[in-house]
Amino acid sequence: GMVPTIPAARQLVNHRHILINASMVDIPSYNCKIGDIITIKNRGRNQLSLLTATISTQKPGIPNHLTFDSVDFRGSVNRTIDREGIDLKINELLVVEYYSRQV
Repeated sequence: GMVPTIPAARQLVNHRHILINASMVDIPSYNCKIGDIITIKNRGRNQLSLLTATISTQKPGIPNHLTFDSVDFRGSVNRTIDREGIDLKINELLVVEYYSRQV
């Protein structure tokens, strides 16, 4: 939602530019809860502006389970994500088959 790619989002989190409920987060796999407020530190806003300017404007819209205010660089989690909200093409049967062999 805030950045155009997953690696770009991970980089912002790793570089400690992301705050969740006013607490700094540096773990890209952090699980947000419904109602969490996601903001970008002031020093990260310049980096975000450069990042979005260098990548084409054909970025997908904000996912349905999130809201984002581009003026305040503030987003929130509205609800849990459903399968249709995931933009990755995954064959779930192959995942189940793989993990069933691991047990």
